[in-house]
Amino acid sequence: MKRFALTAIGRDKPGIVAAVAEALYRHDCNIEDSSMTILEDEFAIILVMSMPDGKAKRLLTKDLKKAEKALDLSIHLKELPEKGTAKSLPGSHIITLHGADSPGIIYRTADLLARLKINITDLETKVIGEEHKAYMMIIEVSMPPGLAVDEVEERLRELGKTLGVTIRIKPVEAFEPL
Repeated sequence: MKRFALTAIGRDKPGIVAAVAEALYRHDCNIEDSSMTILEDEFAIILVMSMPDGKAKRLLTKDLKKAEKALDLSIHLKELPEKGTAKSLPGSHIITLHGADSPGIIYRTADLLARLKINITDLETKVIGEEHKAYMMIIEVSMPPGLAVDEVEERLRELGKTLGVTIRIKPVEAFEPL
């Protein structure tokens, strides 16, 4: 099997997921992992997929170009190496941040986590509210073995004071499913 990462972005409208998925389906591709979301007025797709060895990448690319033109998308297809045996650790904790928006919140938070060798497995941000806008960030992280959550919690609390926001960390199990 050949493996690919596919990204697509374009002005949100009905049919984007169907058009991309149809092109992949026509070439016997299997979507293995995906994230699809609206960011302001844009719809974004990022996915990892596999395609049987006997299938031609150029034919898939041709069909994706049709979807790209029909829906005014930007699509990029990147071939990936064979899947390795190393597995990334699943997220073990959720970090939430909320408060006033200001430049550098993502950088300063991600930098702290990187220095602590904490891997970000998922990150989402939103500005909420009309008149009194608030910034919200939810980060799923994988903690390295031996790192005390209390230490991370204290470092996040200090960063929160510096940024003027509230930052909390909890184990994934502490969050109730919807």
